[in-house]
Amino acid sequence: MRLREVWQAGHSCGLRGVVYGVLAAAAAMQAGFHERARAASSDAPGGTAQGGLPAYEFGYKDPLYATIAGYLSIKDIELKNQKSYKLKVVDFRKEAPVRAILQPQEAPLVVVLLGIDGKSDSPLGRLWASWYAEAGNHVLTFDSTFLPRFIEISGRGVTGNLMSESECVRDIIAAFLEHEDVKGKVSKIGIVGMSYGALEALRLGELSAAGKLPFKVEAIQAYSPPIRLQKTGELIDQWHNEDRWNYTLVQLAGKLAGHTPVPPDQLVPFSDSLMRAGIAAAFRLTLVDVIVRNDKTYKLRMLPSGNQFDDEYVKQDYAAAWGYGKFMDDMCFPYWERKAGFKSLSDLTDPIQLPTLLQKQPPCSELILAEDDPFDLPEDVAELKKAAANKRAVFLPRGGHLGYVNEPWTKAKLLTLFKSPAPQTAVSQPGK
Repeated sequence: MRLREVWQAGHSCGLRGVVYGVLAAAAAMQAGFHERARAASSDAPGGTAQGGLPAYEFGYKDPLYATIAGYLSIKDIELKNQKSYKLKVVDFRKEAPVRAILQPQEAPLVVVLLGIDGKSDSPLGRLWASWYAEAGNHVLTFDSTFLPRFIEISGRGVTGNLMSESECVRDIIAAFLEHEDVKGKVSKIGIVGMSYGALEALRLGELSAAGKLPFKVEAIQAYSPPIRLQKTGELIDQWHNEDRWNYTLVQLAGKLAGHTPVPPDQLVPFSDSLMRAGIAAAFRLTLVDVIVRNDKTYKLRMLPSGNQFDDEYVKQDYAAAWGYGKFMDDMCFPYWERKAGFKSLSDLTDPIQLPTLLQKQPPCSELILAEDDPFDLPEDVAELKKAAANKRAVFLPRGGHLGYVNEPWTKAKLLTLFKSPAPQTAVSQPGK
């Protein structure tokens, strides 16, 4: 099947809506089905409530299924008081669309940064915003800086330079604080990120610690940031090569769309191969859009042209053969080599590796990560635990990639954002 048919099938069957929220921070398991997980230290999750938080109870043992089942279990949420704004951001080509919930009085502002393909108007994009708003906070959200639409809005350079994208986030927040509806009404600022957005949150933490933000950040929570983003991208490329082509998009959507998660004590209804294929296919659909839009916006001319009728499909066909690794090697790095003088790909990737970011955080930053996250390698988790010594970090025994995002424990943890206990590392015991 040519990409044209695959593309149409992917859109019509709803595969993106089902699975590609996975990288955006695909979320928590279905409420009510739990099994206790144990952890050590005063703020660590465990079978009994500790540190003022409810017990962390997470039953799914398969991290791939936990990741997917969680996203499917999030219910749609209506945010009646949420408004859309268009901000004039310094050096942006176009006004930046954002969504915000504002309290009638002065209040803390929480900025929620979404995952790699997160959208502020999605159920996942509204979930944490609703919790913070209910607790009396102003809340600011906007679509992921990785998405194709953002490429045209910012105009600051090819996607994939997370340091540059974090500066875009900084400037969006600064512009929001100057809006007439907001100026003078924010008592303090907290930043919460999930997945890709968690890396951006930690990068802002680094800038804050260095005194390079135009506003003061009181608190940061980073949930499930990829430990080494380049490795995560290459891992998903591997899944695409080894598992994706065992199924058509229609087959993947037929099995995953509308799936109701089974209780944790039942067998996972999907093979690991199918789940890896679904995740990889969903991310590749997003990546194709990103490649095509970057090529057009920055006039890179790396994709072949068709005629007046099929030019877009020709470009999509060509881009569909690219993985994340090729995109970074052949499109992202060469652009930033010319624009910023980078000498190697590591100039883009090393500064955003989690062990490196963690050492540059202010005391108000906190990391929350599941040990069984399928997007991280076990050896990288072990290394991160060592790097997290004397840092504010919580390692959950289970949870997949943000599979815990809708948990009662997570909601309670989010609402501790502006509480600042002494730095400590909460390292869990292996879950049963």
